[in-house]
Amino acid sequence: MESQFRTGFDVSQGAGGRASKFGDVVAPPSSTLLPGIILRIVAIVLTFISAVVMGAARQTTTVTGIDAETALLTSITVTVKSTYSAAYVYFVVANVLVFFYSVVSLVLSMVNKARLTSMSLPFSIADLLMVVLLFSSNGAAAAISVVAEKGQQNLAGWDKICNLVGGLCARVNAAIVLSILASVAYVILVVFGMANLRRSQ
Repeated sequence: MESQFRTGFDVSQGAGGRASKFGDVVAPPSSTLLPGIILRIVAIVLTFISAVVMGAARQTTTVTGIDAETALLTSITVTVKSTYSAAYVYFVVANVLVFFYSVVSLVLSMVNKARLTSMSLPFSIADLLMVVLLFSSNGAAAAISVVAEKGQQNLAGWDKICNLVGGLCARVNAAIVLSILASVAYVILVVFGMANLRRSQ
């Protein structure tokens, strides 16, 4: 009787109390669960602000120049929008996609805490895709911002425009910086996911 009692006790509470039955899913430690939730919240805020700031970036300015036909000094009022650039549109779309994914993954992380370890691999793969998406959109937007700031006369004959629409360029650069911070948050999430996978094996 005593040996049977000890055997049952060892089966139910052995291995550091990880699971009470065979087949139970081990919950991830709070040392990575709470930081993961915080990082997803940070990514939600940053990608939302980035998309809104970039999508709403526009500036109206007056340009003075010489009319080629009349040779007279003329002034025209133009409105420059970030949506005129395909790279900036891609930036907005990418950040919106990451925003919605971050919301969904945050809800799943908080609702299914007990099964989070079994979801570590899908989350890690999806998080890595978000990193790729953010870095590609940030790189494309940053390249256009450099051209807008310095121009590209040698290859494309593009003049710099940030001297005329400095406010637009400042808002665009701020959106890019926020999106880069969101991508860093996702890099850390990928590292946490890999650590959870290693710990669960």
